[in-house]
Amino acid sequence: IGSYHHVLGVDTSTSASLAAYINSLQYSLSETQGWFGSSSNWKIASGTYCTYNAFSNVDLRVQVKIPGGVDAYIVTPAGDRREVTEELWKECHVSSLLRAILYADPTTYSVTGLRRMTPVTSPREETKFVEAIVEQFWSGWALGSNAETQVASTARNFLVDGLMSYFSGLRRYADCAAEILAPLAYAPLGGQQSSSRMSAEFKGIDPEVAALLAETYMEGDEEVQAVRVMHQALKVKSSCYPLLATQAEFLRRKKYPEAALTVARMAVKYAPSEFQAWAKLTEIYLEGGDYQRAMLTLNSCPMYTFVDHDYPRVPTPRRINFPVKSDVLADYDLGEQGTGPMPPNSRASLDMDGPGLIEEMALNENSTILRLSAPTLRCTFARVYKFLTEIVSTIGWDELLLLRSQVFVMEEEYRNSAIPSAAVDDEDQAEDEDEHVPLSALRERHTAELSRPGEDEPSTDAALPSAGGDVDTAAEDSNAVGAGARVIDEDPLAGPEVKPTEESAAEPVAEPAVEPAVEPETPAAASTPASEEAGKGKKKNKKNKGKKSKDNLKAETTPSTEPQAVTEAANEGEASTASIVAIGEQMDVISLSDTDHGEAKEMESQQQPDVDIVPPQVEQLSAPQTAVFETAPSEPNPAPEHLPISGGDEESLATKPEDGSDIIRKRLCERWLDNLIMILFDDLRMYTSWRSRMHNLRITGQPVTYRYTQAEWEALGDLALRLRRPSEAREAYEYALAIRFSARAWQRLLEMHSGTYSSMQQEEQRRHEGVPELMPLTSNDTLMQALDAVVWLSVYHDRWYNNMAYPNPVCEQLIKLINIHGLSKVRNSMVSMNLKPAVFNMVKKYLEVAEKFNVRGSKW
Repeated sequence: IGSYHHVLGVDTSTSASLAAYINSLQYSLSETQGWFGSSSNWKIASGTYCTYNAFSNVDLRVQVKIPGGVDAYIVTPAGDRREVTEELWKECHVSSLLRAILYADPTTYSVTGLRRMTPVTSPREETKFVEAIVEQFWSGWALGSNAETQVASTARNFLVDGLMSYFSGLRRYADCAAEILAPLAYAPLGGQQSSSRMSAEFKGIDPEVAALLAETYMEGDEEVQAVRVMHQALKVKSSCYPLLATQAEFLRRKKYPEAALTVARMAVKYAPSEFQAWAKLTEIYLEGGDYQRAMLTLNSCPMYTFVDHDYPRVPTPRRINFPVKSDVLADYDLGEQGTGPMPPNSRASLDMDGPGLIEEMALNENSTILRLSAPTLRCTFARVYKFLTEIVSTIGWDELLLLRSQVFVMEEEYRNSAIPSAAVDDEDQAEDEDEHVPLSALRERHTAELSRPGEDEPSTDAALPSAGGDVDTAAEDSNAVGAGARVIDEDPLAGPEVKPTEESAAEPVAEPAVEPAVEPETPAAASTPASEEAGKGKKKNKKNKGKKSKDNLKAETTPSTEPQAVTEAANEGEASTASIVAIGEQMDVISLSDTDHGEAKEMESQQQPDVDIVPPQVEQLSAPQTAVFETAPSEPNPAPEHLPISGGDEESLATKPEDGSDIIRKRLCERWLDNLIMILFDDLRMYTSWRSRMHNLRITGQPVTYRYTQAEWEALGDLALRLRRPSEAREAYEYALAIRFSARAWQRLLEMHSGTYSSMQQEEQRRHEGVPELMPLTSNDTLMQALDAVVWLSVYHDRWYNNMAYPNPVCEQLIKLINIHGLSKVRNSMVSMNLKPAVFNMVKKYLEVAEKFNVRGSKW
């Protein structure tokens, strides 16, 4: 029989440091308020410290006997006991540091009986931390990656996430670049070199490290260095998608949307199975106001299954003991929670001894506010939902529905479609059934269904590119069925009216060479080259979620008479296109535009001998191809590149029947995207109901605070933040605090006072009327309100054994205040609050972190 607890932040580099921690528990028995309580009869005879080595997948254990010796050994997954080597100690040290950094936020990781300690307490220990990270840097891919990365690499893994999180929280980007990333980027693979060789060429290094270095320079406001790094890295490997994504972000910040869009398309081309490349392309589309392409891009995004944190498996305790550590709680009512901090996404934060607990719990169980699905979204789904809320906040819900009907096939359109089998969801249909039927034969087959009296004659002013780069004419009807029929002429994805010419009818489809891509595991990232489909004349069903067409609209093909001129931007090895290098040096060649291609085709058309005109071949376009590689209507449409087809590839057709039905012009919406739109509808419905009720209560002069429980006020605050209404979120959090203490509400208010949501607040004021004016971040009132939240949260964390000064969400927000006001002003404002010495010491540890590590603002 014994006791156990969890701990983060202990130095695990040697057995001596672990034995010292267990000895510290022995000394705490004599304290008035300690971990075991003041009046207990505990006596520690021995202790075992267990830590997991994430690199070698072994468990390291140190047994300490008091008094006695120390025994260290490892346990393999098979249960074998082995000796500990020096390399295993280093790996354990890095593993422990990364866990302490990545699990520092109590709202995202919380287990019963968890104690947090500061992993890096001084600059000397930070130097040791940096050396350990650099030594294990090239093995970081073995740790895996976050939920938004498909394949872990040397620069996309948990080790890099922890490293960047540590330095970004302190806003010390220059130190991270100079001490870690620059020596790694300008050194041979696996080696180390001085950062003084900043002008040297990259030699044998993964260019993704250069992308990290460029991002760090950009965040540290050293854009010239960032451009130099990207220039040199792109010379080595122009197809590195992290480099292209970083370049696109730089161009977006510099207000070059067209160039950013071109580079973002290239990132998607070279990494079609990576969600972050698609997310960057969507972000650029949204910033440019191209919401149709943004929706198509979202529909084509590869979505990953979220894998939650690994929680330790321990025996169920017979009794839980959380003694109070100090007497400061007499002045701070924290609403004691009997089992410690509530786990993430808890529905309630209740006072176990408060009045009306039973009634409040009953209200929470039946509350529709607490049953909203949006808070449960994780990983890529939460990111896509955020994009949807940005669209709604910009154009409104009604416009989003109209946009949805323009881009995706609606149910009524499907029912009234002349060719319903073109969008049927049937994966078991034979692939060779009706696959070689000409378009003219299909039209004759459906003559009776296509003819509808009283309709206007269809026009032929819309066209989409085929898989080979030719442009096919498409019929269009102004009275097509569905909400999106009246906006066919406004479809931004449709190209200009182009009639089949002699050369276009006789030209073969040239298959561009692309780099082989690793087949992803997710259903949204499988691939089939479009030109391969054209050659075989068959259509392949790629998705377990895709909508498979029963009838493929294929035109008759004829023998080729002249090869087609194909241009491909950033294609290494082509003599016509130089390698993609720095932004300012060769940005002109980084283009997916078909302008030059169109000019070349015009010159060829003048020399082309007369041949019989044959109807151009009709090819199917996948959703990713349409979303990424179609150009503006004023330009000739380029040939779509070979992209893996995700989502509704087989449901998207390039023509439409002569009756004017626009179903073939659209895509089938992925089920997950349709579900996210419905979740957004639930959020908007609940938000409208809440604001209507608040308006009625205020008009009638009724009290507002107790109309909702504290948990409901917190959920309403989160709802307002999701919908980008921070002023109303702040109001909800303040009502929650009026009922009882809430750590979540205090943390959100602290983030608002420190400027985390400043851009969202400015956007809200610009788009909505009646929004109260914001207090400037430099005002004294804002500073004092933020410090009040810091004090309450410091007391709360100390109560639940969170002694971690940094990384800590409270310390990160306080550092932002120091960047704005300066350390001297923040410290003097804290002194003016007349806090008790014990409370002041809790807050002072955050100020000491800023002073020790020399953050911006610590000198004034």
